[in-house]
Amino acid sequence: HQYSIHPPPPVPSHHPSVAMSRMIAVVFVAAAAIVAGVHTRQHAPEDELAKEMTHDLEMNFNKIAPFGKEDTAKELQDHAAKTQDTLVDAVENAEVAEIKRAVFRALTRLRAATIKEFDTIARLETQAIDAYNDA
Repeated sequence: HQYSIHPPPPVPSHHPSVAMSRMIAVVFVAAAAIVAGVHTRQHAPEDELAKEMTHDLEMNFNKIAPFGKEDTAKELQDHAAKTQDTLVDAVENAEVAEIKRAVFRALTRLRAATIKEFDTIARLETQAIDAYNDA
C-alpha cells in the first residue's frame, strides 16, 4: 500500500461551489448597480408635470395684482424653498442609509453562506482523500 497524495478531481460545473461562485458574482453586481443607482438620480415623469405646473403658475402669477409686503413674501418663499430642500436631502439620505443597510445585510448573509459552502467543500475533499487512501 503506497502513501501518496494525488490532486483531487476537478470540480464539476454542477457542484455547489460553482453555483455559490456564480451567486457571489450576481450579488456583487446587483449591489454595485444599487449603489450606482443611488448616485445617479433618474427623473421621474412627475418631474415633467411639476415643471409644467411651475411654468403655468409663473405665467399666471404676473396677472394677479400684488398684495401685502413684497419683501415678506420673498422671505417666506425663500424659507419655504430652503425647508423643502432640507426635507428632500433628508429623504435622500434616508434612502441611501436604507440601501446601505440592505446591501450590508445581503453581503453578511452571503458571507455566512460562502463560509458554510467552503466548509462543506473542505469536508468533501477530505472525505475524498480518505476514501482514495483507504481504497
